Amino acid sequence: MRHLIVFALSLFATVAPGVCADTRFRNGDVFELRLSGPPEEFTREFNIVLTVDEGSVNLPLIGRILAVGKTSTQLASEIENRLKQAKIFTIANVNITANVGVNQRFIIVGGSVRQPGRQQWVADLTLTGAISAAGGPSDFAGDGMKIIRGGVAEKYSRKAIKKNPALDPKIQPNDIVEQEGD
Repeated sequence: MRHLIVFALSLFATVAPGVCADTRFRNGDVFELRLSGPPEEFTREFNIVLTVDEGSVNLPLIGRILAVGKTSTQLASEIENRLKQAKIFTIANVNITANVGVNQRFIIVGGSVRQPGRQQWVADLTLTGAISAAGGPSDFAGDGMKIIRGGVAEKYSRKAIKKNPALDPKIQPNDIVEQEGD
């Protein structure tokens, strides 16, 4: 009887088939969110593809929700609760299909580098590593480098990082890296 109850409960999971419920979201992960329950004309704006950015996702009418470190089931439950608490919907069934486009974790490297363009993001990528992967600084490169994250730019010195590698910041998915010119 106990096994039958566990099996029945597993049929009602809010995670789409083929998705491991234990997978936790990271920055740059892309997932599809579908809302069911209310009539379709009221849920269209919630049937969207989202990217985890700076640890969270931004949803219509309810704002930002922390996603990093949560499973699909946990995130779906939190979104359902927020929709109900905000009295947007009394019935809200959230389905999350995680890792839609799992390979869509990129950065852009530009400015005075030898091979500017889009690069695949990898864990532990640093500012100087991203510039090196773009062929390194060009002959016209200056000392300045910057990371643009969420519309905010931070400047760094190549010479300072060379003297103290601990100053080399980590790059996040969707960052824009620029090597400044002379």
